[in-house]
Amino acid sequence: MPCDNDNHAIFLKLLSSRELSTCLETLGQLILERTSASGVAIMIWDADMESFAQQETFGEKRKRMTALTTELAEQFEELDPAKNTLDLDSFTSKIEGSFETVTIRRLKHDDELCAVILIADADIEEGKDPLAELDSDIPLALVLYNAWCYSELELENERLRSQYEEMEDKTAQFEDQTRKLIHDLTARDSIRIKQVERERLVYWISNLVRSSVRIQEVLATIVEKICTTWGLSRTSVLRAQKTDQFDVYEYHVDGFDPVKEQFSTPQGLEFTRKALDLKSPLFIDPATNGDEFNLVFLEQIGVRSGLIIPLVVRDQVLGAAFLQDCAKAREWSIDDISLIGSLCDQVAVAIENAELHMEIERQAVTDGLTGVANRRSFNESLTKEFERAKRYGQPLSLAVIDLDFLKKINDTYGHMTGDEAIKAIGTVLQQSSRSIDITARYGGEEFCVLLPNTDIDMAEQLAERLRRLIRETEIDGPGPLSASIGVASFPLHADAAESLFLRADEALYRAKQEGRNKVKVSTLGPDGQTLGPTAPKPDSQQTLLQEKS
Repeated sequence: MPCDNDNHAIFLKLLSSRELSTCLETLGQLILERTSASGVAIMIWDADMESFAQQETFGEKRKRMTALTTELAEQFEELDPAKNTLDLDSFTSKIEGSFETVTIRRLKHDDELCAVILIADADIEEGKDPLAELDSDIPLALVLYNAWCYSELELENERLRSQYEEMEDKTAQFEDQTRKLIHDLTARDSIRIKQVERERLVYWISNLVRSSVRIQEVLATIVEKICTTWGLSRTSVLRAQKTDQFDVYEYHVDGFDPVKEQFSTPQGLEFTRKALDLKSPLFIDPATNGDEFNLVFLEQIGVRSGLIIPLVVRDQVLGAAFLQDCAKAREWSIDDISLIGSLCDQVAVAIENAELHMEIERQAVTDGLTGVANRRSFNESLTKEFERAKRYGQPLSLAVIDLDFLKKINDTYGHMTGDEAIKAIGTVLQQSSRSIDITARYGGEEFCVLLPNTDIDMAEQLAERLRRLIRETEIDGPGPLSASIGVASFPLHADAAESLFLRADEALYRAKQEGRNKVKVSTLGPDGQTLGPTAPKPDSQQTLLQEKS
């Protein structure tokens, strides 16, 4: 059986793979190795299209598995989702005689189907889930979902690159035509030059969007360019958030006051909500349709003419651009609206790409089941905090928490209940730790809470408080939960980050051995020798136990 380090390495390889085909190949071979199946199929579900987007098969019966996936895709919606094995009688005779049993496993990410795995003739005990052990080591749904997102993003970027190249060619052609017109038609010089500058702006912004995922920098630059290119008084980009909140990016020319803060007033909030509900560009003229958008607010910010253009990607409004002229009433030409609309399309793509990038970065350091930091993130934090404590001569403590009787819970109530127990522990630790503490799921039922600037006495108090809170936590079936906790501290028990973890783990082992549902402090010093009963403890200036309410 692979060790934790092997599982961790495989998980990192899968999660960091940007090629969907590479991820499927690695995962397919891993499933074959773990289950000794005659065939394995991995089918990626496209929720937008409500169909399977890609499937790969592996094993000695690969061709038969390919035929099976083809038929399965046609009758997938008719299958009973509660069944874990396929009824081979419902397939053609070619399929029916090819396998003894085919296990089907549906993988979900955020409660939505993301993939289906078929395992034929697995060498496992009857009724046992062939992926249970693998799924406990590696979050299969998260791995496949991330690989699918990367694949979709690459396709989208390829389409954008093609558009950019086409736009570049058109811009070059247009510049040649403009040079000829300037030579022949002097009277139209200013118009043509301005048009070329604006086309160049579109191209320049396209490159900016393609080369940067720092959305604040991109939006700040874009609002400035739009404002100066069209001679506006102000330009604002209202970026919608998941909650009823939004960000405002603003540029204003000299002589006109900033109004960013006024969007947070009641009148500004009303205006913003209406702007974010728009599906198409709209002129704003206080004299004609100002009442629709809160005339008082428009007068407060001094708008005489405005244009709102929604930022839309695949029918989803991500924000709105608000162009303002406070000096005069302006008539917006069709060319202006078309060109500004192209820029706003780039803005929308920039926002979507940045949000996807941030989500992928978040998932890379977050445990998918509990929402706390994952093992990779914890190891980085442990190294960083240990170096900080060592540099400034501050104490650093670590509590390692292990859920008691998880195997019994899984065997008695099922793995879903076991997952609920693990999630409950994660919630207690995250909500009950201090703001400076770092909570992470280290693996399985084991959690870690890193306690910066905390000596062993306070760490033991905090650990005891967490133990009591966990004991007060109940879930359906098992009822009250319990956990064993081991505590160690620098410099009392360890002189390196690795040994600090080992000391806390040693204390956890003693807590388990002495009956569970206990807090134990390490008895070993930095040299690995047992500490005496009068071993000195480092001084601490902390006198109050800081707790989150």
